[in-house]
Order: sequence, then structure tokens, then C-alpha cells
Amino acid sequence: MTPMRTGDPVVSGGQASSAPVVGREIEPTIFEMSVEGRRAGPLRTTDTPGWPLDELVPDAHRRAEAASLPEVSERDLVAHTTRLTHRQYSVDLGAYPLGSCTMKYNPKLCDEAAGLRGFANMHPATPAAYTQGWLEMFGALGDTLCAITGMAAITLAPPAGASGELTGLLLMRAYHEAQGRQRTKVIIPDSAHGTNPASVTLGGYDTITVPSDNRGLVDVAALRDRLDEDVAGIMLTNPNTLGLFEEDITEIAAAVHEVGALLYYDGANLNAILGVTRPGDMGFDIVHMNLHKTFAVPHG
Repeated sequence: MTPMRTGDPVVSGGQASSAPVVGREIEPTIFEMSVEGRRAGPLRTTDTPGWPLDELVPDAHRRAEAASLPEVSERDLVAHTTRLTHRQYSVDLGAYPLGSCTMKYNPKLCDEAAGLRGFANMHPATPAAYTQGWLEMFGALGDTLCAITGMAAITLAPPAGASGELTGLLLMRAYHEAQGRQRTKVIIPDSAHGTNPASVTLGGYDTITVPSDNRGLVDVAALRDRLDEDVAGIMLTNPNTLGLFEEDITEIAAAVHEVGALLYYDGANLNAILGVTRPGDMGFDIVHMNLHKTFAVPHG
């Protein structure tokens, strides 16, 4: 958040006013600015015939009174939202932490490309005959991401990082079930990303925490004490949430694989190792990537 300049007007009920508090003007809510009868613009007229509301919405789901909505002029609305944007810190002003991740600036050309009509307006049920360009793009993207991570196959289905985590954990579960194993636990470091334990729970596993050593890295001895045939896998970010590279990653991978468990890579900090090494080369079996952080997919 950034403070407004001293003396910037604050509109309230259509009038300019200011209320400095600790060096910052208080912006009224849109409801406080409301003036009865004031409109930003008329609704578009249409020749489409209406339909009785009582035939569309049951009585139990209809309002008894009209919704209390703000009434403001277009100018006041634009000024209000613009002042709010000036207070907000954004990726256009600088990088900032989000959990253990980093929201960064992405080139506007990438945002524009993602918003092209051929991408944004494609219906999911469009026949394959009309989506060959899409399918070619998906294939090339999948091959490229596999090469970058050192993985053998990929799914582009998960729409976000948390759902990518859950997908990876369900793959872990499916793998062990195919091997006839009943694994019940997943290990995560005490420095783990906050979504990791939530995803473990959603995946049907119990969370086991392993402490960090005095270097801020996974305590390998403590990890070995927790590894047994009930462990399905371990979720790691490398570099970790503290920004430190897990120097013992090959030893960790060997210990995890000794008990038949899998090594899961949370790609929150994948930027740091691009072009240097790959998760697959470090012994990871499953990877999820956050394409808006490591690459330039629009922040969503």
C-alpha cells in the first residue's frame, strides 16, 4: 500500500472532502459516495421480450426488497477506482512475496497474446477439427516443459498451483495403488509452502513434518528417522522457502527411494535453477510448475 499525496481530494456523496489519518487520506466506500438518483449511465434498451420473473426464480429465492446498490456518477466511479489503484502495490511497481512465492512483472506482450480472441474465446466443446492449432500448441508446450524439468510426461489440465499439487498427490496415490501398496503419510519440511499440508490432506494422506537443521536445510538424519513403508512421498521446494538450495538433495532422493516413496517437487522457486539443473536430474519423480511465476502466463 502506498500513501496518497497530502491534499488529494476524497469524494464523498459527490463532494470533495479529505480526512487525513496518520499521513493518509481515508477513501470512502462506494456506498458512502452514493447519492440517490445518480446514475453512471442508462441500461441499454432491447427489443427482446421479457419473461415473468416468478416463472424463472422460485419465491424462496427472490428478494422481498430491491437490492441496496450504490448510485454514483461515472466521473465519481472512475475517480474512486483510480484512487484505489494508486494505493495498491502491484507487479508493475515491483516484485513482492506471496506466501513463499514471488509475484513478478510479466511482459505485457505475453498478456496480450494470452488474450487473443482465438485463445480467450475458444469454447471447451469445440470439435477437434477446429482446434488443431490449439492441439499443436499444447503438444509443443508439453514437450518443452518436459525437457525443462526432466520429466517423461505432463498434464496441462490443472488450472492453478494448488490444483497442480493435488493432481501430483493423486498421481502419487495412483502409483502406490498400482504397486499394491497402502501408503498413508507424506513428509513435508517445516519451511514448506503453506498449500503443501492442505494438499496432502485433500489427497487423503497424513502430514509428517521434518525439521530444518541449523543451515535452514532439511535435517537429513531427522528425515531418515521418519522414513518407513507407510510414507508415500516427500514434498520439497528447491531452493526452499528460505531461498536456500537443498545441498543434500541427492542423498535425500536416495533415502526416499530406498523405502519405495516418491520425491515431489513444488515448483514455486523453479526460476532459480532454470538452465542450471532440472528437478528430474536431482531425483524428483513428480513436478508441478507455476507458469505465471516461472514463465509469463498472466497472473490469475
